[in-house]
Amino acid sequence: MIGTVLHERWRILANLGQGGMGEVFLAEHLKLGRKEALKILMPSLATDPQFVSRFRREARAVNRLRHPNIIAIHDFGQLPDQRFYLSMEYADGESVHRILKRERVLEVPRALHLLGQLAYAVHHAHSRGVVHRDLKPGNLIAVGDDETLKVLDFGIAKIVATDHAESVALSATNIIYGTPRYMSPERARGVGNDPRTDLYAIGCIAYELVTGAPPFTGAPNDVIRAHLTIQPPPPSTVRPGSGIPPALDEIILRCLAKQPEERIQAAADLYAALTKVPGYPAPKAEGRRRFVPVVRRPATLDSYRTPKEPDAYGNLRGALRSVAESLLDLGLDDPRLVTGVAYLRDHEQSLARLEAAQDALEHEAAALRETIGDRENSLRFALSELQYAASQPAPPPEAAGEIRELEARLTAATAERDRLRALEQGSAAVAASRADGLTELKVAYAALEAVVDDLLPAYANDPTVDPLAHRLRMVRTRRSPDGR
Repeated sequence: MIGTVLHERWRILANLGQGGMGEVFLAEHLKLGRKEALKILMPSLATDPQFVSRFRREARAVNRLRHPNIIAIHDFGQLPDQRFYLSMEYADGESVHRILKRERVLEVPRALHLLGQLAYAVHHAHSRGVVHRDLKPGNLIAVGDDETLKVLDFGIAKIVATDHAESVALSATNIIYGTPRYMSPERARGVGNDPRTDLYAIGCIAYELVTGAPPFTGAPNDVIRAHLTIQPPPPSTVRPGSGIPPALDEIILRCLAKQPEERIQAAADLYAALTKVPGYPAPKAEGRRRFVPVVRRPATLDSYRTPKEPDAYGNLRGALRSVAESLLDLGLDDPRLVTGVAYLRDHEQSLARLEAAQDALEHEAAALRETIGDRENSLRFALSELQYAASQPAPPPEAAGEIRELEARLTAATAERDRLRALEQGSAAVAASRADGLTELKVAYAALEAVVDDLLPAYANDPTVDPLAHRLRMVRTRRSPDGR
């Protein structure tokens, strides 16, 4: 499979994993030039009309989710060998399952950081009618040094079992899909699709993050019975001396209540409660990792921006210019002074133009960035629906024309992404010019400063110059530590 081009759209780069219902591959989208994850399902599923209907309906619902902590579904389709596939955002990170396998437990601030993002993502999905139904550490990916959380397979558990090997047969006719260690009592009974089942799973995940194991372990059916009948002990008693605060104990046990009505009732309430737990990381906490309780925005052009000069330097430059101009007003025509003031003004104006240019580039890029992803995702998914309909024995007569229209719109959206890249590159170039310009401005300032210092003694008692010279001396005492 590696190296194969599928659907004239993706080149398969690597195998990311395999489960009971199919395989997941890392692929490069040939037109968009970016990596995506392809989940390719077993061919036998395509022969089930109910599955096909459910697959399309649920994939459409998940495609509508737009949240930076939820893996986006771009489109779906059917390969020539009849296998269905989903193309998804690729999260280049490490699963929480692997992190726990290596580190066993997480410190409270780190656990809270991950849980806050998880609650935030679940709230977004629930508010749009999508329930995960199979939340577990293996479906959570931590990306980057700040461990931005990405939730996999949102809503997919309603389509098929995400891992057939972990599905549980309670009887010959009652098969429950899900992972027993994180399964709510109502899911264990095969009852309903209550969103609060996800909150129970979050409680199990939280328990494991801070204690090293979920509330119940063992054989699948024993775990199921424990979820139905046993109340787990508070996490702090499982790891005494670990610093697990009582507030976190309370939140986890409330999530693990056997009856849904006794749990925290909404993911938004869970998020609010987590932020009040002692140890919840501050938004700008620094350290080996940055724990940020809100979602990290995609990289913006701010990363290219030259830091603005400190106020002390701007004030110092203004004070120097005032003294120099007052000397010129007195009729002093020293060539060094005349050219020094002119050079300083010219560099200031050049730097101002560059900053205005960069601001304009960033403004346009920000406007594109806010909409480009949603537009592209919506168009890709709609196009995949039409292409699937057109591939059926009795395709809608208007499908071909609509496909051409959507393809044209998608091409335009792709061009917007090219425009965004050009804006980013342009802003980076302007930022480099600004950095050079700031260096040149400091050189011009230093040259003028030397001239003014040479001329000032002759005007020590001048009523016009002296107050300005005094201000210059005062501002100089507040120079920045690097001598500016």
